[in-house]
Amino acid sequence: MQLKLLSRKVLNGIPSASGIELYKDKLYIIGDDACWLFILDKSGNLLEKIPLLKKKKLSNKPISKKHKPDLEAMTFVKYKGENILLIFGSGSKPEKREKLFMVYPDRKHKVEKYSLADLYVELVGKKKKVSTLNIEAAAANNSSVYLLHRGNISKKNIVFNFSLKEFAAYILKEKKKAPVSGFRVCRLPHINSIPAGFSGASMLDENRILFSASVENTEDEIDDGEILGSFIGIHNTETKELHSTSLKKGPKPLPLKIESVCLLHSHGDKHTLLAVTDSDGGDSELLELELTE
Repeated sequence: MQLKLLSRKVLNGIPSASGIELYKDKLYIIGDDACWLFILDKSGNLLEKIPLLKKKKLSNKPISKKHKPDLEAMTFVKYKGENILLIFGSGSKPEKREKLFMVYPDRKHKVEKYSLADLYVELVGKKKKVSTLNIEAAAANNSSVYLLHRGNISKKNIVFNFSLKEFAAYILKEKKKAPVSGFRVCRLPHINSIPAGFSGASMLDENRILFSASVENTEDEIDDGEILGSFIGIHNTETKELHSTSLKKGPKPLPLKIESVCLLHSHGDKHTLLAVTDSDGGDSELLELELTE
């Protein structure tokens, strides 16, 4: 598996980019301390901003760490014939970071908000051995929704999976009980003996999750640290195989924190990807990458 950087562009006005999805030739980007959903063309030019918070809370400045909803994961699902964008809080703090925003792109980007508190409590069950939840990525196919927990310190990077039908019925209050998830602990690579943690995901095809994983020199799974580099990989949900490769400059990892990744197009085993980075206080960037299996 090989990874090549094709281009990079600064995303002016988009703080702490944390998720990217492609829909109808438009890029949908969120930031973990932003109160907007940003819509761009494929070249990275801003087209529109959709407010996610109440009007009185809207600001073009980053939200403080204490108050931010920590929107870290995003994916499109198709339910009852309609495409819906799901935006997830990380779950790392009760209530404040347990929100789900549902955006309907074909209904003038109508926004609905729900609580994931009951669902997130289920994910911190004893079987999963997660003390503090940190959902960093989401992906979905025609039958399942996947949520990826970042466990870089505990080395318990976890892929939770739900039935799409049961998940949607719970969110839309068609069923009261939170859906039961399956889960798999994944082993990720490391840089300088410091392990990677999941940071982003989307579907490569119906059975394979395309993911990003970043490495920071930190003793905490929530707080930031020195950025050492990032990996892009593929997890096969059927065979359970997982392969990844790091983004390098010469022989060394390029010190960029890739926060999310999505597929632009594929030709056989060669995939052109778009990814966003977060420099923890600096500019977010849009990367175009080429991944060869």
